Amino acid sequence: MMLHANYKIIEGLENTDLERVHAWLASTYWTPGIAREIVERAAKNSALVINVFALSGEQAAYGRIVSDKTRFAYLTDFYVDPAHQGKGLGQSMVRFALEHPEFATVKNWCLMTLDAHGVYEKQGFKPITDPACMTERWMAQIRTKR
Repeated sequence: MMLHANYKIIEGLENTDLERVHAWLASTYWTPGIAREIVERAAKNSALVINVFALSGEQAAYGRIVSDKTRFAYLTDFYVDPAHQGKGLGQSMVRFALEHPEFATVKNWCLMTLDAHGVYEKQGFKPITDPACMTERWMAQIRTKR
């Protein structure tokens, strides 16, 4: 746990208000309308889930890390409730992840964002130096059953 002004940062899915997180993520540009079961499954399969709570107990922010905890880590689904924005919570969440002891050997941290570059630049993130070294594949639809 880490404290930030009138907030506490706590890791772990067991501390997550999944109903609230689902509502947040379903309203974003990156996962519009996402199903609750997908949000929960993604959290369960993440290397780290980060929750920020106001001292009143209300969840104020959420984020998760996808990683092998050795060489690579991907920050995703970082969201700060609009009522709690502008208080440095995003910065604290990123710092919490970067300084987490289970990720001490990770050298390659990455993320994707359309609108929060300033949050991540303050923590040392920069545009990809050589975009030609990255490739991607987007699936037409998400398969939910095997």
